[in-house]
Amino acid sequence: MSLSQALSPPVIQCVELGLEGRLKAGRERVVGQLSLLVSTRSAYRHPVGRRFLEAIEKRTKIAGDLHDRIGTAVQEAVMNSLLHGNLHIDTQARESLEGLNELHESIAHELERPDVAHCMIQLDALWSTKMLYVIVRDSGVGYPRDRLPRRGEPDACAARSSGRGLSILTAVCDRVAVIEGGRAIRLGFRL
Repeated sequence: MSLSQALSPPVIQCVELGLEGRLKAGRERVVGQLSLLVSTRSAYRHPVGRRFLEAIEKRTKIAGDLHDRIGTAVQEAVMNSLLHGNLHIDTQARESLEGLNELHESIAHELERPDVAHCMIQLDALWSTKMLYVIVRDSGVGYPRDRLPRRGEPDACAARSSGRGLSILTAVCDRVAVIEGGRAIRLGFRL
């Protein structure tokens, strides 16, 4: 079954086969909630962020440029979770063609390890008539809160981390919060 079909309403929770029982327990289910749990391997190989956004759009109105902003933010958060959280890959190597090749080889090598390939990435969406929150969680060790950039400090963020991911998130989201010791990020958007 395709991910788009698996996330179609009235589904509120979709878990990849083999990851049952690993969905982070949340509060009682409410209207305006959707959860997706996938493995690192699946998140790397498939456009899970795009499909998750499509599923949200089937449930609530997302107007104007908000679709693009949410799509950019969710994709960036998923890639950060994949590379930094679950694969523990240093992406500084992408500065050159040789480094980019090494990066892809490192990713392929890590995805061959079952203990890494089956680590989870969880996406949760909660919305009301005014706000949409998307939370992306990984299985990594997290990072200190001081690596979260402040608005207007994109260059400072790049110096504190291995890339521009958090700067991108603060630029396209209305709210960004690093939670759970850096193992999750909550992205907020005004609807």
